[in-house]
Amino acid sequence: MDNRAPDFKMALPKDTGGHLLRDAFNVDVTPQGTLKSRAGYALALAGADSHSAFDSDGVALYCDAGNVYRLELSGDQVERSLVASGYGALAPVRYARVNEAIYFTDGVRVGSYHPVSGPTPSWSDAAATTVGDQALVPMPPGSCIAHHGARLLVAVGSVLVYSEPFLPHLRDPARGFEMFPAPITCIAAVEGGVFVLADKTYFIAGGFPAQEVRAALPYGGPAQQAGYRDDGGAHWMSARGLCSCDKQGALVNLQEQHVAMAVTGSAATLFREADGMRAVVAALSEPSSSAAGVGSYAQARIVRKDP
Repeated sequence: MDNRAPDFKMALPKDTGGHLLRDAFNVDVTPQGTLKSRAGYALALAGADSHSAFDSDGVALYCDAGNVYRLELSGDQVERSLVASGYGALAPVRYARVNEAIYFTDGVRVGSYHPVSGPTPSWSDAAATTVGDQALVPMPPGSCIAHHGARLLVAVGSVLVYSEPFLPHLRDPARGFEMFPAPITCIAAVEGGVFVLADKTYFIAGGFPAQEVRAALPYGGPAQQAGYRDDGGAHWMSARGLCSCDKQGALVNLQEQHVAMAVTGSAATLFREADGMRAVVAALSEPSSSAAGVGSYAQARIVRKDP
C-alpha cells in the first residue's frame, strides 16, 4: 500500500513486477504478491467493557468491567476465569511478564498473577524494607510497564522508575529513576536494550541505569502496550506507522516510506501468523490520517499571460 506515490507511478520495478496499491481494504497480500480476502471474525465471548488484552507464553489475560480475567480454550469454546477485581475501570491495564509471573497495573493499583509457583514476589504485597544499607520502597503504579535485565520498569508521567535487580516490586527512591522530556506512552524491552516513547522514541542500550539515552526516532507514538514476538523482537504503533525492532534493538518503521499518516489517541498491536503470512496488525482508538493521501492524482500547469 502506498499513498505517497502519484497515480501514474504505482508500478514496481521490472525485476520485481506488480504494482503498489493505493488502498487495501479487508485483503491480505501474500509473500508472492497476490491478494486474498481476509478472514472474517465471530464473537467468542461477550463482555460489558472489554479491553487491555495480553498474551505471554500461552497465558492470555484481558480486562472486562473492572476485572482481569484469564482466557483459555476448552475444545472450541473460550472460557474465562477471574484473576483480580478492581482494575481498568478508568484506564487501560498494562502488563509485563516477570519470570514465571505477570505483573499488571492500571495507573492506580498494582497486582500480579502467578499461574505457576515460583520465586517472583507478589507486587501488591510489596512493603518498605531495608536491604543492606539501602532503604527500599514499593514500585509505584504507572501507565506503562516492562521487564528488562532483572528490573521492573514503570512509567509515571514523564518519569521512568526502575526496580532493584531481582527485586521487581522494590525500588531505591533516591536513584531508581530516569526523567524524559514528555509523558511516556509506551515501553518496549528487548535483549539489547529498552525503547521509551515520549516526545521522541528513545533507546537505552543495555537498559537501566542508563549509560546513554539517545533518540532513535524524532517522534513518539500513541499510548499502548508494546507487542513481543517469539524471535525476541518487539513492535508498536508510532506516530508515523508501525515500527518493529529485533532482539538487539535494530529498529525500522515498516510503513513510513510508503504510507503517510499521523496517529493520535491510543493503539494496540497484534502479531498474526496464518497461511504462511506473518504480519503485525494495529488497531487505533481514533482514525488516522492515512486516508488523506488516497484519491486521484491531478496535475495542473499555470501559464501566465503577458499583459
